[in-house]
Amino acid sequence: MPHNRIAFTVTLGELAEVPGSPFAYWAPKSLRELFKKFPPLDRDVARRPDQPKIADVKQGLATADGLRFTRYWWEVPVERIGTSREETFRGKKWVPFAKGGKPFYHDIQLVVNWERNGEEIKSYRDANGRLLSRPQNESYYFRAGLKCGRAQSWSQAARTGRLAVSHLPQGVIYDARSMAIISVSNVNPFDLLGLLGAKGTNTLVFIQCGEPAGEVSHIARLPVRHFELINSDLSTLSSQIHRLLREWSTGDESSTAFVAPWILQLYWRWQGRGNADLKPTTGHPLARDFEWRYGVPQEVMDWLSREMERGFSLRTLAEACVRWEVHLRREIGRIQQEIDDEVYHIYGISEEDRVLIEAELSTAPEEAEEEGEGEPDEMEETSPEGLLCAEEHIKRLVHFLAHQAVREDPDGIVPLSDCYPAGRAEMEPGLRRRVREKLKDLFGEDAMPTVEREIREALGRPLNEWLAREFFSYHLGLYRLRPVIWQVVPLRGSSSRRSSRTSPSPETFSVFLYWHKLDADTLRKVRSVYLQPYLDSASRAVREAQRRLLELQSSGASIRTLRDSERELNEARAKEEALRRLADAIDSLLRPHSLNVQSRSEWVKEKVNEIVSQGYHPNRDYGVRVNIEPLKQAEILHPDAGRVKG
Repeated sequence: MPHNRIAFTVTLGELAEVPGSPFAYWAPKSLRELFKKFPPLDRDVARRPDQPKIADVKQGLATADGLRFTRYWWEVPVERIGTSREETFRGKKWVPFAKGGKPFYHDIQLVVNWERNGEEIKSYRDANGRLLSRPQNESYYFRAGLKCGRAQSWSQAARTGRLAVSHLPQGVIYDARSMAIISVSNVNPFDLLGLLGAKGTNTLVFIQCGEPAGEVSHIARLPVRHFELINSDLSTLSSQIHRLLREWSTGDESSTAFVAPWILQLYWRWQGRGNADLKPTTGHPLARDFEWRYGVPQEVMDWLSREMERGFSLRTLAEACVRWEVHLRREIGRIQQEIDDEVYHIYGISEEDRVLIEAELSTAPEEAEEEGEGEPDEMEETSPEGLLCAEEHIKRLVHFLAHQAVREDPDGIVPLSDCYPAGRAEMEPGLRRRVREKLKDLFGEDAMPTVEREIREALGRPLNEWLAREFFSYHLGLYRLRPVIWQVVPLRGSSSRRSSRTSPSPETFSVFLYWHKLDADTLRKVRSVYLQPYLDSASRAVREAQRRLLELQSSGASIRTLRDSERELNEARAKEEALRRLADAIDSLLRPHSLNVQSRSEWVKEKVNEIVSQGYHPNRDYGVRVNIEPLKQAEILHPDAGRVKG
């Protein structure tokens, strides 16, 4: 059957071979017959009780208000994340929450409030007492198996050619727009992962429903030749992809298994540190079982060693990271091809029919994404879809070191530039100095000229300027619009015109706040300890500029000299005005007030006003979205903070 065929002849009886009798006119007979020849994945959902039981396919939890009940794991204290019902009664309020997904491996970055076995969610009702949440199939929560994302568009599925099926570790709750697949027979879950992750299986979903919606019934009715799977290579192959992707995720700062940026991992290995020395640093319970199996490919390490013989170079390390990812993608592509070949062989699909199937996948039309149920959107990728470039790897290193510097500060307040805080005799180093010291500790003083030059080339500007203008925006992207570092900056121009605000320059007053150390005294410290000395200095500068202008006027200075002096005075006044408005805005935040909050969640509106009703008193249990809103509305944060919504 040629892949460019435009006419098909099928009978109604042949169409009825597929459950639901969809109009799958293009599907070859060999594909349609599979539904009759082999048992379904879940006989109960498929309503075929005479068939062997292979797995349970179950939908999960619908919270009805994701902004209220879910967080990203980095928003909550990691020691309060639990992985069992028993732990939720012992102070472990948050449980890993699987939502969204992608093939073979998906890092579970959300957590859900399941305190006391979901007490609050289960009592979530409207004004009429109607239960809003939908905690389904609770007996399957926390069990290991597979997870399949449900709402996929044609464009998503066509892009990968695969269902968004991934390994579901023990200790996780999954959401209602996903489904858990829990094996109940002697089939290895990784065998099923390989089977369901193959391109041919994706097609078996398409022909049932005419679109890749992946409802529970469509997945449950998938035909499984499960006795053949016992002796197949699918388990080994799918496990390899899972492990390779999980190991790669250790370089992503938002990953639950984060170890260090890829560039540092390569550097440490080049220095002789082994895999056993590189462990996840997050403390996340899902990272406890992490073990290296593959590590960095030897061909990448060999290339790096040869290049570094010419002299140390950060750029060379970054290019080695690119080679690592290229090798990873090539290896995963090879394994996926083996999986596809194995599954086509298991089902007896001919080469001719295989060509037709894959051609149909490649021509699937694009559709708009189906909207979620009010949960924070969990993006499919934790990094850009394209290959990360060398410059990106260097940026991630700089971001990581800046993040470390802010996290390590005792009160979580770090000035942008070196300063003398009020009441302190010693200078406090700014963020640039702290990052530079970390670079020197890592690479040594002798390497610093090369390191600083290559960082400037990668950032496209000097380090201090990048930290002032771009660091926060970059942080927002890495942390999915739920930042753990907030940048306080003065307002520029008219306080009533949001559009007049600009990113701060390195010379502008600015401090960075660490989310996990935010408390009721943080803004008071920013105002009195850090901002006030800048404001006093700006006021002195205005008085000095006024004095110089008066002296020049009385001495008969030239018009050009007078204009220069007037410009100096105006600049000094503008700086003082911006700092004074910032001080006034913080003072207003610290007084009791209320706010008009734009949010789809009534809970967000209520909690924002709760934390400002007696003056700004943050409650970190409410998450970043609630606590950042008052500072956004006061316009004391970097302009890009406006992207934090929901």
